[in-house]
Amino acid sequence: MASTALVHINWCISGDRTSPFSVGVLVMSFFTLSSDIILIILEELDPLSLFHFCLASRAIYDIVTHSTTLRYHYELALCGTRDGPPGGYTPKARLLSLLGHKRGWPTLSPSAEDKLCITPPTIMGLSGNYLFHASQSPLNNGFEWILHVYQLRSFRMAPKSRLPYYQHNIPFEIRKVAIDACQELMVLAQLFFPPQQSSAITVMLHIRDLYVCEDHSRAAQPRLSFQTDWWGEFPPGQRLSIERVRICGSLVAVTVRLELESGEGTTELVVFNWCRGGNPVRTFSGDLLTFDFIDESRLIVASHPDDDESDDSTTWERRSDGLYASERGKRPPQITIHEIYRGADRDFPGSRSYEFAEAWSDVSFVQLCPNHSLNMSPLPGTLFHSDPSCRLTAVLLEFQPHSIPTGCSRKIVIVFDQSKLTPPEDSFDTVRWEDWQHHCMVLNLPDRADAVQLCGRRLTFFENLKDNVATAVDSTSRVHVLDLNPWMASFLWSLSRTDPPWRWRDNLTALSTVFAHRGSRYVRTSTVDAINMTWMDTTEDSLVLYDAQGTRGTVSYPYPDLWQRDTRGYMSDFTVLLPSRRIMM
Repeated sequence: MASTALVHINWCISGDRTSPFSVGVLVMSFFTLSSDIILIILEELDPLSLFHFCLASRAIYDIVTHSTTLRYHYELALCGTRDGPPGGYTPKARLLSLLGHKRGWPTLSPSAEDKLCITPPTIMGLSGNYLFHASQSPLNNGFEWILHVYQLRSFRMAPKSRLPYYQHNIPFEIRKVAIDACQELMVLAQLFFPPQQSSAITVMLHIRDLYVCEDHSRAAQPRLSFQTDWWGEFPPGQRLSIERVRICGSLVAVTVRLELESGEGTTELVVFNWCRGGNPVRTFSGDLLTFDFIDESRLIVASHPDDDESDDSTTWERRSDGLYASERGKRPPQITIHEIYRGADRDFPGSRSYEFAEAWSDVSFVQLCPNHSLNMSPLPGTLFHSDPSCRLTAVLLEFQPHSIPTGCSRKIVIVFDQSKLTPPEDSFDTVRWEDWQHHCMVLNLPDRADAVQLCGRRLTFFENLKDNVATAVDSTSRVHVLDLNPWMASFLWSLSRTDPPWRWRDNLTALSTVFAHRGSRYVRTSTVDAINMTWMDTTEDSLVLYDAQGTRGTVSYPYPDLWQRDTRGYMSDFTVLLPSRRIMM
């Protein structure tokens, strides 16, 4: 019986259409296929594979740029984003919005601004894409709290005629608010001080529906509580505060901190499953301790442990006039990846610690910078969103003035990709700085940098321009945005066709420069004009600028409004609270 020859077809990515035959192997150009077949093949690729295909072949790139659908997929990978849920939007509409988002952030070109004036005293903040503030109001010889919630604009969704607004009356003092619109969930954090001073102070989390502020339908218990280790009245100079509340799927976590007049203190971190209720799933304690969720199974904690490997670097003594702290020796700061639930092959949840450099041991401040991009599914109707697999983590360190390491400024930020943080192989293990520093980017920040935050792969902060910012008159600052996408520098060059620095003139004049790190180039954009502000928050769509003078805040949306709507019509129902297109707090 005659043998059958095995013939392999190797597709050549080059544009060579005359590749010769070789023995037993047929080598032919990919481009001998018809245009329709090539488009079908390319449309089957995921955005990242398509992007790499374009990097390998100029001919493929030319084909992609002439197809709206393929260009949209290419731009998704280039910008570190994912396509949103299916909906009634054409690829052209999604592409135009993505291109506007791509250009607006690195040039700080605002397309709209909203203004809100708030009467102090109040608490205010940002959670998800929601801005909230709450204040006391007299009620029957007592007080109640009124919570105001505004949904900020997103040009990645269909336009709304005005900002959605919700007002709720709350019978207790609100300390923090966390919102997850995908689950219609709002968590209100309260500190309960019992009348009996011998009883422990309790942290209470109220699980509410975002829109009607009633008990959430999926919550097994409407209130989750945790008794702290502290009780009684605190003397002057000592305070107890709720530092951070975060939601991730069925989990909610809260940190509460007791701080002494000297700045020393201790922090407790508590994780609950709000759907099941009951006791906390995990608890942690330490001095300088902040956290964030990676996903529903892992938690990342930044801390400054002491020499005996405990995160709590302080011993405590309760005296008649308050609490006193005694400092112990400290090791370098570290981050730790904690499994929230134990695995099937372990008796306890595992953890893996990543140490920072030994030279950084003498720090006065450690903070895990919040990343405001979603690590869960986005809302229906979202055109695109940051890719969770490209999510960055940043840790801010501030050194003592007398012990700043060589080559560092007083404040540095260490940025790394979350995907590099692998699960623990054993129950507990530690990775030394020398073994993982190549995954990190260490950036020097100005000494007066503040509000360091992340959103996807974008690092934002503002810089106070005066040494003394004790008064609102002195609160002049500049905004800085570091785009850590290595492809953004080439994109800005294509816009200006000149060498950096690039100057962008819009409502605010901004200047973009390029800095190199390990062979890649990144863009840093800063406002040239000084801005009156005392704090800043960031979302995927906006910058929220706070000004304590008169309690004002501004929300800027730094990319073109591709829905082509008239922003002057915004907030027509709220002309008293929002009298213009600029938000003031």
